[in-house]
Formats: sequence, C-alpha cells, structure tokens
Amino acid sequence: MRLVSWLLCSLLPACGHDGSLGAVVAAAAQSATAPGAAAGEALAAVQQGRCLRCHEASGGEALALSPLPAVPLLQAPAFRAGPALAEFLRRHHGGGDSEALAAFVRAVAPAAALADAAIAPGAVDRGAEAWRHLACTACHGDGIDGLAARTDHAHVAAFLTAPAARRPDLAHDFALDQDEASALAAFLLRAQLRDDGAATAARQGLAFECFELQIKTKALPDLTGRTPARSGTTPTVDIGVRTRDDHFALRFTGQLLVPRSGEWTFTCGSDDCSWLWIDDRMVVRNEALAPHRRKSGTVQLDAGAHALRVVYTEAAGDQSLEVLWAGPDQPEAPLPAAALATRAVAFAAPAAGGGDASAAVVGAGRAAYAQHRCGACHDLPDAPAPLSASKRWALLGGDGSGGQCPECKDGAALAQRARSAVQVPLPPAVELAAALERNGCLHCHSRDGRGGMAPAARAQLAEVEDLGDEGRSPPDLTRVGHRLRTAWLERALRGDVHARPYVRARMPHLPPDLAARFVRLFVALDGQPGDDDEPPFSSAAVERGRALAGSTGRNCVTCHSFAERRAMGPQGMDLAVQHQRLRPAWFRDWLLHPTTLRPGTRMPAAWFRGDEQDRADADALRVWSSLGRDAPVPAGLRRDGDALVLDPVDRPILHGAFLRGLSPRCLCVGSPLRGHYAYDVEHARLAWLWRGAFVDAAGTWTGRAGQLLSPLGGDQVVLDDLPFVDVEAAGAHAAERRCTGQLRTDDGYPVFLLRVGGATLEDEPRPQLRADGVELVRTLRCTHGRVRVPLQPQSGRAQLFVGDAPAVPCELREGESVAVVYRW
Repeated sequence: MRLVSWLLCSLLPACGHDGSLGAVVAAAAQSATAPGAAAGEALAAVQQGRCLRCHEASGGEALALSPLPAVPLLQAPAFRAGPALAEFLRRHHGGGDSEALAAFVRAVAPAAALADAAIAPGAVDRGAEAWRHLACTACHGDGIDGLAARTDHAHVAAFLTAPAARRPDLAHDFALDQDEASALAAFLLRAQLRDDGAATAARQGLAFECFELQIKTKALPDLTGRTPARSGTTPTVDIGVRTRDDHFALRFTGQLLVPRSGEWTFTCGSDDCSWLWIDDRMVVRNEALAPHRRKSGTVQLDAGAHALRVVYTEAAGDQSLEVLWAGPDQPEAPLPAAALATRAVAFAAPAAGGGDASAAVVGAGRAAYAQHRCGACHDLPDAPAPLSASKRWALLGGDGSGGQCPECKDGAALAQRARSAVQVPLPPAVELAAALERNGCLHCHSRDGRGGMAPAARAQLAEVEDLGDEGRSPPDLTRVGHRLRTAWLERALRGDVHARPYVRARMPHLPPDLAARFVRLFVALDGQPGDDDEPPFSSAAVERGRALAGSTGRNCVTCHSFAERRAMGPQGMDLAVQHQRLRPAWFRDWLLHPTTLRPGTRMPAAWFRGDEQDRADADALRVWSSLGRDAPVPAGLRRDGDALVLDPVDRPILHGAFLRGLSPRCLCVGSPLRGHYAYDVEHARLAWLWRGAFVDAAGTWTGRAGQLLSPLGGDQVVLDDLPFVDVEAAGAHAAERRCTGQLRTDDGYPVFLLRVGGATLEDEPRPQLRADGVELVRTLRCTHGRVRVPLQPQSGRAQLFVGDAPAVPCELREGESVAVVYRW
C-alpha cells in the first residue's frame, strides 16, 4: 500500500524514479522467480519514470509503456513550503538553478495558504496506532522525515481523504474517513506541536454536526467529505440539534472525562440507529431501522480524558437517542454535561513563502523550466510550452549533447531491458507483474513467492481475533483468480465488500477500470477448467450442509460467524458470504485440504478419507452456503445483546404484533429456512414476505404503546390484497371475509381458517427452499362452497406461479385446492 507515497517522492518529478532504476531493474531480473516478474518490473520502472514524456517509442511499445499522469504543480508551494521546494529541486536536478526554478513555480502557482491547526487531544497517539495497524509502515517505515517543515495539517489530511485530486498517478484511494485522516496527519506532523503545550481552553459539552442525507439502510453512513447542514456545540448528546425530523445523521465528538479507572458499560438507546466509540474503538453498535431499543458494550478505561464519538441516524417516523454509562460506584445514568468536554491541541504550521524574488530571478527560473523539460510532465500557466518527445529509445541514457536525463544514471540499460520486455500484446504475466509493481501491491501482498510485508511492519499489525497471522496480515495473492469469484474479486478491489473484518490493515480502493483489469489478469493466469462447476441443488443437501456447519457436525461455527450471529470462539470469516466469494472448485479443495493449500493455517483438516463421502460433504456445505444470509441457521451460534431478537432455528416462531402499515392484529411467522411472512389476521390477508433476520420483539414487549414492528431482514415485499369471492352468494356479502381461527401443522406452521361470504377456506403459507433462495408456497383449500380466487402473475414485487405457469384467476369447489408459489 502506497499510503502517503507523495510525501516520500517529489512533487516535481521530471522523471519519477530515483536515479538508480536501471540497477534496480537489473537486480530484480536476477532475483525474480515468478513468470514475467523482471519484465513487468522494467515496464513499471519506465511507466513510473515517465520516460516516454521525452523519448519516442513505436506504437505498440508506446501503448505498453505509457507514462503515469504527472503530478500537478499548482499546489506545490503548499506541500513544499519555505526552502523545501528549492532543496528538493537541488536533489532532483543536481543543478545550481533550483532557487530560481522554485521562484518561478511560486510566481505562477497560487500562494500557499498554510494555517495553524487545533486538533483534538490524543490525535497523535491515535494516528500513531493507525499508522502501525493500517500497515502504513509496510511502505513508509516509522514516519516521514522533514514533513512538518514543509506543509500543514489541513493539506495532509485533505490529501489522505482524496489522494487522486492531488496525485493523479496514485490510482487508488486510502479509504480513510475524516477522523482517521486527521489523526494520521497529526501523527505525521507531530513535530509541529507547540513546545509550550499551548492548547485551546477546554469547553464543556460536545461538538456536533448534522448531515441531511437519505437513510435507507441500517448501515453506518460514510460522512467523509459531506458538509454538515448545521454544526456547533451542545452541552450533551441531544437530537434537538437536528435540522429536520427524517433522513438525517448526527455526529457528536469530544472528550469523555472518566472519574475512576475500571470497567465501564455504555448503552445507546435509539430509534433508528446509533454507534458509540471510545478512543476510536467501537463499543456500542445499535443497528436497526426499528422503534427505540437499547444496546450496550463494556470497556476497561483508565481515569482521565478519552476521545468520545457518537453517530446517530434517523430514516423516518419517530426519532430518539439516549446515551448512558455505568461504572465503578456509578449507577447507570445519562452521560452528564460535566463529563463531556471539547479541547484542542495546537499545531504550528511552517512559513509558507520562500521570500520575494526579483523579476530577473523568476525569469531565470522560467528558462530553467524549459531547459530541464519540466513541461514534458507538468503544466503551469505562463510556462514554456512542453517539448515534444523526440529522443530515440537508444539515447535514453543521454544523447551526447548535454541532454542527460537528470535522474536516470543507467538509462541505456533500462531502455534495453524495457525494449526486450515489450511484446505486443503484452503477455498477462508481464502485464500483471508491471501492475503489481506500479501500484505498490507487493509491499503488503505476496504472489508466487514475491513481495509480502516486511517482518518489522508485520509485527506492528493489530490482532483482533485469535486467528494467527491470517487474522492480521493481508492475504497472499497466489492463485487468487482460481480462488475467488470474478464478481467478488472485482468488488473487493473496489472496496465494496470486505470478508476479513478482523484484519485492520487497510486495503486501498481501486478505481473500477483498474480493478477490472486486475481481475482479468488474475483469472487469465490462475483460472482452471471446472472452477465454476456447482454441485446440484437439493433440500436434502441444504439440511446436510447446515448440520455439518453446526456444533453437532464439523463445528464450523466454533470459529466462523454467520450473518449477524457470532461464532462460539474467534470471529472468523462469515460463512454467509462464502458462496458468493469463493469459486466452487476451490471451496471443495479448501475444505478437504486446507493445510496443504496453506501451510500454517488455523483452519483444521476435518475430512481425512478422501473418498466420495468427503466430497459429498463438501458439496453439501457448498449447497447450504449458496443461500447466503438466507440459509438455515446452523446450531451453536450465539447473539450478543439481542435477547429480544426472535431467531427461528429449529422450528417456526409465531409472533403477534402491531406491524407498521398494517393492523394491530398481525402474525409474523418466522421460518428456520430464513424466509418469513406476515399475515394480517384482522383483514384476512397475506401481507409481507422477507428473507434473512426475522423480527426484534422489543417494540412489542418493552416498547411504549403503539410501537410498530418492521422486518429485520432484507428483500421485503409488500403484497397486494387477494379479495376472495363467494361464487354462490349474492350481493355485497359475497366478498366479505374474515379469519375465524387457526390450526397448526405438525412442524409448527399456522393454517388460517377463513370465511368468505358463506364459503370457507384454509390458507396455509409455508416457505420452501429452491436453488436461488427461499420461496413461499401458499396452499388454498376450499372446505365449503365455491370460492373465486383472483390470482394474478404478480403481487407487489413477487411473481406468482401455479406449477410452472404464471398464476391466473381460478375457482375452487369444496375439496379442491391450489398451491400458489410466491417468488421474489
């Protein structure tokens, strides 16, 4: 990961390399073991060095060796303040005109606006921890010498949150939020701390920001870069500072003054979602678009000030938020204003300018800009036009007329190696090796024995779960195109999905085009015939896989979580995402041969015979996992702090409640198959379908009167009414219907008894499994009279079928029935 590589290299690189790339590439050629490694490194060196800005190449070579985008110079004075710009130019060009060139850049670039900063206390320590745990040390060691003399906190933090805006040659983003970027910038600029310890006066209360945005899910919103609709300070956590009643987020930040050392429990109660962090550690996660309920977390704290952050989101309906604490000799109570403070530490920015320069000095710098061909890579207003590329490849090391490249001391050797590497089109192995080198991937990842994190950097990574090195380090990329599904791999490179929440080392987010390119290369090099051959789906295989995953089978739940349920031991990779993540062939091989495929893994070998039964077991787990978060829950998982969340595991759960948008007399039916429905008993109609998690009963059992329940899971469908008609009755009474009672099947599902006019029906909805997820089969049986059933091919977003045909209206006589399949 090239987390702050702009700080280590030049903002004015006529050539982006460091003067010894020829030797570097030659050494790499002798040591590389992977196919295409040496050639790929040579190509990367030429691209990073931007050699083709000055040197001509043929069409195919030019395409393969296209230079990276140049660094813009307009902001150079802000990042190289004072004498730093001229000092860099002296190292970069080795000439005596660096002062004049720096004067010219300052004359045409906007004046640097460097400012002192007031940062929350503890930011330097939090930044130092993030520097280690996010794996910044893999590229940059323990920090960046001299940075504090060159720029200020605002510019560093802004770069970290949006690097491509200032370094277009960096093709990824570091995925840092504003708080993380501020803390990292404070650590990098710690030399700017005021020696006298001066800080702004402590003020009671918290800083708040209110953001107006659409809240559609229970997920923590990304507030990075958003401008708050309102901000200020508040004596305590109070949603009265909001700017509207629906679709907003609040963020409170400040210090929590802990009176005594010991174990402290924090509780967030909210409608809808709330989160609480102490010293950047999440302590409470209360996620649900649901009525007011509480969640708690406990943490060991020393007496004194600790960083506090609370985020709250509201979608629609009622809104509420409370934050409470309890600790040694402190009964549970709301956070008092006396325990909350905002206080900032002062950072002193360096002087921005390099002094006024005479017109003659600026003119000399303008001439130097042309002489050194700066315009070949960089564009400045009122600067000499860039020279066209005119030197041949053979003259990369110098043309014998004083035109020596200012950086590359072994250009001829580099050109020779790059020319020999280029084939048109590029072989995938060479193209991938160049991309890995150019994007810094091998600082953290290894592939085919190359790269990997240095032992000193690896030792500083955080261990969140007891999973060994796999629980701390970025994964090996060897055979990754054989292991991971194409869609998942591309989304992971873009930063859209994460399978290892316990690894704190941060994977930069790649832009879509680069992510797609990496995936194409990985699959081309690693893919094997049969990678995507899935085992056949059957309900029996689903049940067998569920049993194997549980505590009475192969005990996968000891180390693996499933959806929102926690494992019994370390919280390893979520079983619910493995089908969409792993290719079928690797899934089976990994289950049967984990220690062979990855020596040293904590994943135990659980199958030893190597026969067809072992393969059948692996395939059953694959089929079960194909249902994802909607798969039947294996035995042995646990929930923390969700005592009122109803969780059907072995039998259906029936919960009567007042449902949002329906009547006070509703029945929620939760199935172990992870497909659920709601029946409006008062109006005798099937009303909702959904998958995944069932319901949180807190609104029914502990909430105030009138609280309404909503499904916890996803894929919710609101169904249209199905107005049954008594064919033999006349007038308005023909369509009257009501629920007169219920029966229960042997396995616990309800059968609703309906009266339609003078006729009677039995209505039995029950989920069943199919290959692409659970569906609902609704059996309607006429027990007296004749009933018209006005079926249609669609109800809400659900598709209705009878057999394999789209549903159409029908009539049922006494003793007849129809099985209607709802798919969504």
